[in-house]
Amino acid sequence: MALPGLRGVTLERQVATAGDEPRSPLQRLYPALGAPAFRLLWLGMLPSTLAWQLNAVASGYAAFVLSDSATTLGIVSIASGLPVLAFSLLGGVVADRFPRRTILLLAQATFAVATGAVAAAALAGQLQVWHLVALGLVQGVAMSFNIPARQAYIAELVGPHLLRNAVALNNAGMNCCRIVGPALAGSLLATPAIGIGGLFGVMTAMYGAVLLSLLRLPARSAVDAKAQRPATGGWEQLVEGLAYIRGSPVLLALMGLACVPLLFGLPYLTLLPLFAERVFDVGAAGLGALSAAAGIGGLAGSLTVATISGHSRPAALQLGFGVGFGLALIAFGLAPAFPVAIVALAVAGFTSAAYAALNNTLVMGNTDARLYGRVMSVYLMTYAVMPIASFPAAWLADHIGGPATVAGGGAIVVAAVVGVAALYPPYRHIR
Repeated sequence: MALPGLRGVTLERQVATAGDEPRSPLQRLYPALGAPAFRLLWLGMLPSTLAWQLNAVASGYAAFVLSDSATTLGIVSIASGLPVLAFSLLGGVVADRFPRRTILLLAQATFAVATGAVAAAALAGQLQVWHLVALGLVQGVAMSFNIPARQAYIAELVGPHLLRNAVALNNAGMNCCRIVGPALAGSLLATPAIGIGGLFGVMTAMYGAVLLSLLRLPARSAVDAKAQRPATGGWEQLVEGLAYIRGSPVLLALMGLACVPLLFGLPYLTLLPLFAERVFDVGAAGLGALSAAAGIGGLAGSLTVATISGHSRPAALQLGFGVGFGLALIAFGLAPAFPVAIVALAVAGFTSAAYAALNNTLVMGNTDARLYGRVMSVYLMTYAVMPIASFPAAWLADHIGGPATVAGGGAIVVAAVVGVAALYPPYRHIR
């Protein structure tokens, strides 16, 4: 998307322009799109987000084809999650010490080089499982730096008055890629002229396109350059960030509420093949319909939160989304027929995405600007618990059945969200 004159416009001017009256109905709904730099970042990063979704399908498919082992799928999947737990705190400190655009450039370049190496191995007929594990580890490390820097850079580009809307739009883009990615990956893998090697090559090109768009963005504003100039060492900054979160009752509540659906609710996504094969007997086509229902609902939920990001009572709104998510999971687990399950999953996707998007925006909105990177790095760690939580959910599904496991998880989500709202007064004062 061409944005003439962007290089010559100061960041402060871009933010000020974004605060003017929007010029289109779309900008009235999503005023953050009125900030040229954010618009370029948002659109420019979509290929990277889509490539990440393509990789999830391509790496798993390649691992299974090479090994004929379901266990290998789990190893390849966990390889990208473990580095997030190990390096995300460091990534947050780096995001608050150095120019965020530079960090994004390095992270995207790492994605491109690692993916390109796997593409070359696949096209040469030399691809092995350890290549995929190594790719997951490298991408996990890069993601630990990419996400805190990206979230903090968004705040840097739009300013505090548009932050909630911008973060919600960012989440909407991720959910859109979650819908498009698996379908596109399946189509490309099924095309003989493309296959596994070609798909990894496509992903490499996507990361390259992101690098070009990032180069057109401002490195940092003069105000942010002063704020980011480190007065202490990295270890002191890390300790400061953790102490800041520990001393904020609101952030503690939001961090805890971020973990609840990830631990007890979202593992239902891992169990969808079980529902397709054993519960409803609808096969691969039915599995696609279940996944699409959750994805479409998720996109709608993210877009909805972006339109109501200025709601005067965000805590009450989040409570409603959390309870709705839990109830939708109970309805899905107890669904007597496949059409009912589809509707329940659409509602579950909507409420879970809205809940997560709102929680994300509230975390950013209740954090000092100089600590964005460090706080978001801790927040990022909550997302690393989902792959771990999927294992006990799968074990329970084998012993008590998928419907009971999902319905039970939904009940825990409802109880936990209502419990925090009722018993933890600081949560009720979130703005």
